[in-house]
Amino acid sequence: MQFHTTDTVCAITGTHPANLKRWMKQGLLTSQQNADEWSNAHLSEIHTLVGLTATGATLNEIRQGLQDASAVKTYGWAARKGDMLWQLEFGTPLSLSRQMHNMSSNYSGDDLITNLLRPLSVWLYADHRQGASRRLHRFEQTVKQQADKVMRVSSRNESSVPLFLEAVSVLDKTEIWLEAIRLTAMGFNVAVDSRATGQPAIKTAIHQHHVMWCGAGISQVMQDYFEQQSEDGFPVMLSGPDRNLHFSQTSSSSAA
Repeated sequence: MQFHTTDTVCAITGTHPANLKRWMKQGLLTSQQNADEWSNAHLSEIHTLVGLTATGATLNEIRQGLQDASAVKTYGWAARKGDMLWQLEFGTPLSLSRQMHNMSSNYSGDDLITNLLRPLSVWLYADHRQGASRRLHRFEQTVKQQADKVMRVSSRNESSVPLFLEAVSVLDKTEIWLEAIRLTAMGFNVAVDSRATGQPAIKTAIHQHHVMWCGAGISQVMQDYFEQQSEDGFPVMLSGPDRNLHFSQTSSSSAA
């Protein structure tokens, strides 16, 4: 029988060890004989769970559907947005932190960021109703805290691949930290320079990857720096929603 390591399974399925641990604890995966050995049957189960959690279904909803051998009934990501908004409005700091932790364990990093946290961030920044500034501030805090926590855990994992995430430009305070959470969930040991000064960041360590995040365009200085790094053979790439050659930044948009 063929077995796969946890690192291999995560690479194949786009999951994180925290996902596998949570799904196993919730009884959604067949128990292992050995801690770091996953069979092809496990791999099939994990692929199924990746597909189901991608809908935004809770683990309880998934468990009920599997037990009933029927389609999973869920209100999906809209309901998860509602869960987060309730916590931002009424939750304690501890319950809000726990909600973020649980969602990071329940869902893959790509799904959590792309389907919930980034859209929620856009919504919160555009909201001007009563209490909006308080909800936004709490969201910014909990995103930064979650990023710090997962990056700290990843830094202690020898199998995590070192990656330097540099903010070239940002539209808001959270986008660089959301990307840090997403990359950490992909198995990277992420170091962040969030300052977006308009000048190349000074790297204090050697990293196997260098991601330059462009949330609001890129200046000629930073474009030249990127091209020179690429020509010199360094593993650098541009990322983010706006990699066009223009740059506008105010002090209020800094992610620091």
